[in-house]
Amino acid sequence: MIHIKQRPKLDIPKTAAEKFANIIGYSVFIGGSIYVIINFPSLPAEIPMQFGADGEVNRYGSPYEMIILLALPFILIPGLELLERFPQVHNYPLRMNESNAEAFYLNSRTISNFAKNACLIIFAIVFIEITNYGLTGTSTFGPLLLPLILILALGPVFWGLWQRWKIK
Repeated sequence: MIHIKQRPKLDIPKTAAEKFANIIGYSVFIGGSIYVIINFPSLPAEIPMQFGADGEVNRYGSPYEMIILLALPFILIPGLELLERFPQVHNYPLRMNESNAEAFYLNSRTISNFAKNACLIIFAIVFIEITNYGLTGTSTFGPLLLPLILILALGPVFWGLWQRWKIK
């Protein structure tokens, strides 16, 4: 076991999968944000701001609440980027040692990267759902919204922990 203060600071280049995930995550997020910004002037006085598990609207609010929703990722994502860049401060199992530290760091950084990009995609999906519902009065994702968000939110973590379990 390596104590946190004794953990090496390794320079591990980003993998192709991490680079690809960044391209997809940021592209989808930027696209969803642009979609909201372009359609913002056309939104009605009340738009859906909360959806139930069945995809039905639970609460309506002002389109100006979208500004808060658009601002949240700009607070969240820099923190997730920082977490991704310093894998030596992450939590590891007792079986981590000097011979497998690089594998654990890479695994943890990949989980962080995929989770960050999944968050970006989730924000974009929510932006699109709210905007489309406001413009058309119909849901884009409907009852698939919650399962889609859960898969995106939990998928990278479960996949990463399964991969971590294989590290010797």
